[in-house]
Amino acid sequence: MRGILGSVAAVAFASFAAHSASAQTAAPAALVEDASAGVKGVEAFDYVSAGKQIQLGSAGKLVLGYLASCQEETITGGVVTVGTDQSSVSGGSVDRKTVACAGKSMQLTAEQSGKSGGLVFRKPPSTNAAPAPATDRPRAMPPTGPVISLPKPGRLTIVRVDTSAAPVALDLPAKPVDLGKRGVRLAPGGTYQANYGASSVTFQIDAQSTADASPLARLIRF
Repeated sequence: MRGILGSVAAVAFASFAAHSASAQTAAPAALVEDASAGVKGVEAFDYVSAGKQIQLGSAGKLVLGYLASCQEETITGGVVTVGTDQSSVSGGSVDRKTVACAGKSMQLTAEQSGKSGGLVFRKPPSTNAAPAPATDRPRAMPPTGPVISLPKPGRLTIVRVDTSAAPVALDLPAKPVDLGKRGVRLAPGGTYQANYGASSVTFQIDAQSTADASPLARLIRF
């Protein structure tokens, strides 16, 4: 009898553990850009997955940036259910706009490993080669600088590639970090490469940029 009960308990525990692991590893659908005081369960720069419900009460405010659709939502009041591309809001109001974003995390192939995700370093092209596509050019970034997201805690290094300058090394958590709020100041017009492990992204600080400076628009996900 004890053996049977022990087996049942073991199966139940394994099922619970698998469910918990699945919940913890659910792919993020949106970035919490801002949340007003009193909104429970989320805070700025959290990721939220599809299906999560957030209670805003009568006047709570929440700003979500969707990684796949580049939809930015400002929600006031009600109950928010996170979706895959946009939220469902009951009892509240929502304003949506589309921003330029690159919310998907970098997926490097074996061939790409060790090369840049934003600016791929290749062998010199032949004279007959077509011009490099826009995806190979440095990503334009507002003067406020990037928001960096690492898959796990680690070291990020930022080097300037258009001139000589001291590199910046940061130990970051596994949560998006606004580098400007960390005191990182990057030169207007400068071209930089952010490196994490074998992955790197090249971006340029556009001093004349009038682009959206929201966290979603500035997000770089490794």
